[in-house]
Amino acid sequence: MNIEKIVNQLCDFVSYVDSFYNEKTGIYPIKGLTNKMILDATQKYISSQTETYTWGDGDSLDRERVRDIILEDNNLKWSA
Repeated sequence: MNIEKIVNQLCDFVSYVDSFYNEKTGIYPIKGLTNKMILDATQKYISSQTETYTWGDGDSLDRERVRDIILEDNNLKWSA
């Protein structure tokens, strides 16, 4: 995979996560969420891969795992 494709996939994934969890228009808003938090959590998630815990090219399971990292690492809560 070339670098341009990786960057595009990462940008698409950040937008995907943001569309679900951003505080103002997300389907499941998280109060205080930022794109930096999404990027940091994505980096942490990708770097923690194992044979049974792998990056799925930005699928819904990846999104949910990144969400869990965001909530845990930033002590954030769901918006009311």
